[in-house]
Amino acid sequence: MRFNKRITFVKEGNPYYDPTQGEYVQGEPIKDTVPCNLSNLGIERTNELFGQIDKIVTVARLQRPYNKDFDYIEINNQRYDMKRQSDYRKGVYYVEGVFNG
Repeated sequence: MRFNKRITFVKEGNPYYDPTQGEYVQGEPIKDTVPCNLSNLGIERTNELFGQIDKIVTVARLQRPYNKDFDYIEINNQRYDMKRQSDYRKGVYYVEGVFNG
């Protein structure tokens, strides 16, 4: 299996007080990029796992489980939310794209 794609786990930074601006500002996000294998989940399997057929679910397989905390995932600068993590293989994530608009 080729791990030729990249997935970025993003942890949003903690807000802090900026004395120059005189208000609280959002901290810089912490990004961690790792190699992965990406594929789309078929309609039948999506229906079995999630009970929905109108969602496009992407499967991200990592070489090793990712054990750090994260808020969301980025793939090709597109935001994805994690729907589920495999119970059997901890390095497999089922993610769904978040579309603005």
